[in-house]
Amino acid sequence: MGEVRIVRAGQERIDDLEPLWKALQEHHLAGEEEIPGIPMRRPDDSWPRRRARYVRWLAEPDAFALIAEENDRPVGYALVTVHGPADDTHVTRDRLAELQSLSVEAGRRGKGVGGRLMEAVYAELRALDVRELVIGVMASNHEAIRYYERLGFNPWLAVYMGTIPDPPAEPGP
Repeated sequence: MGEVRIVRAGQERIDDLEPLWKALQEHHLAGEEEIPGIPMRRPDDSWPRRRARYVRWLAEPDAFALIAEENDRPVGYALVTVHGPADDTHVTRDRLAELQSLSVEAGRRGKGVGGRLMEAVYAELRALDVRELVIGVMASNHEAIRYYERLGFNPWLAVYMGTIPDPPAEPGP
């Protein structure tokens, strides 16, 4: 394995992220518990939707993508947006960052690429004077949850998803 370098990227590099997003989606499909009535999207269906979000997000001020490259080939990436104003419930600074995606190629997981990306994310956010970072994780992705907890992050919100029940049946005559 060669040297991994982290580069900052914008919308011009979105298409380079496709294989890594699809790998992340496959990882989610392999470990995610099915939500009754709401199946997970296949990677080929998921990517165009995620790509459109990346275009919108990277058009926002202070949003950025960081790509981990080995021999000029992407092996991981992080995409971060910055929101304001501060949180309504907790005392935070004026703006919060959100890690929208962190993906590392399957064969590179556990080898420090994610850690290098997170250190680069922290450096970018410090330069923007942003001190709080929100990270969403699939509830069944226990490996990622343990990873972020080792980095010092704590559970904050529990978000639930389900289908709207049918209306109650009309009483009979």
